[in-house]
Amino acid sequence: MSEPLAIRASGLSKCYQIYDRPQDRLWQGLMRGRRRFYREFWALRETSFELRRGETVGVIGRNGSGKSTLLQIICGTLTPTTGTLEVNGRISALLELGSGFNPDFTGRENVYLNGAIHGLSSAQVDARFDEIAAFADIGEFIDQPVKTYSSGMYARLAFSSAIFVDPDILVIDEILAVGDAPFQAKCIQAFHRLRDRGCTILLVSHDAYMIRNFCQRALYLRKGECMGFGDSSEVIEAYNLEIETAMAPKAAPAAAVPADGGPVAAGDAPADAAATPSSDLTVLSLFRITGVELVDGSGAPVDTVETGSTMSIRFGYRTLSPNPPPVTFVFSLYRHDGLYVCGTTTLMDGIPAASPGTGGTVTVTFPGVRLLAGRYVWRVAIDDERAFAILAEANQVCAFKVVDRLEAVGLFHLERRWAIDIAGG
Repeated sequence: MSEPLAIRASGLSKCYQIYDRPQDRLWQGLMRGRRRFYREFWALRETSFELRRGETVGVIGRNGSGKSTLLQIICGTLTPTTGTLEVNGRISALLELGSGFNPDFTGRENVYLNGAIHGLSSAQVDARFDEIAAFADIGEFIDQPVKTYSSGMYARLAFSSAIFVDPDILVIDEILAVGDAPFQAKCIQAFHRLRDRGCTILLVSHDAYMIRNFCQRALYLRKGECMGFGDSSEVIEAYNLEIETAMAPKAAPAAAVPADGGPVAAGDAPADAAATPSSDLTVLSLFRITGVELVDGSGAPVDTVETGSTMSIRFGYRTLSPNPPPVTFVFSLYRHDGLYVCGTTTLMDGIPAASPGTGGTVTVTFPGVRLLAGRYVWRVAIDDERAFAILAEANQVCAFKVVDRLEAVGLFHLERRWAIDIAGG
């Protein structure tokens, strides 16, 4: 038996009237619709989906795609121009940083105000206040006016207040982007607890990694239109394609992107950030991956590897922040059809996180490659020190082919010993 619906949207659209001059608003009123003095801007068009109770769904899309408009309609702060919306349950929403907070009130006073807005009595907030304050972890600032808070402190208190009102539906619009890595990890743990209790979570984020790994399904918006709704991995792939297309250089030299899908050599990688290869999907603008190449044992770029030979994946990076955090480095290997073959991080291999400096080169060498015949592709990334948040990544780079000597079939060449006992021979 399927879970009951938490949200059902059918043909949701939102249109705004754009006036080029202030006096056009007056003329529009005087003409009583006989003439139009405005342009129509459709922030959302014919969007339909259903969310089941206890489901976690990500909303993804570029700036201006209609994500915030959709969430505001769901939360009731906007009325759709056309379409219908059915919401079953109490909504707790964080639509923008500090929304719902009175800047002149202290953190403590805003916690009680938020509780009252969600129908909680003072006694109920009293019973939960210690948990809220502990989760926010802003110390003595809880009794200071929130207008004195940093964006991170704002986010901590707002998120803590939202999750402790026992919502049926939690709506989060990109607010986690201002939190540090430990706070984001704590938020993810809170998401899991809420989901286990049956709370439906609707999460807007530009972090494709978070959407893919935390959300069961995803909704992809582009210029107000729904481009896909379904399995989060499949939707993220469609979104990544849009990002790669947008970041592709207008007139890239032929050597920069080989026509046969081979590796991009480090020497061919553009030096400036504006011309970074299309595979670069920098998320937080802290680092830039400047080139990725696959080389053989002698250091020469290759796109074909023999089973048993040595190969290395190598990429360069530049640091874009004056105070970069400690990082870990990542590689992942996929078969051409998307099957995840293997991967690891420097953290998993016992290499402690370190300062990235102003940039550098990372090389991972694989002696005696055990892969069997097939086509494969790489992903490389820079993560935070706990390997939780992606700081930069390059997907589907350095496509290559493995050839073998027909000594086995499948994915891997396993070392083996045979022992055969034949009775009655």
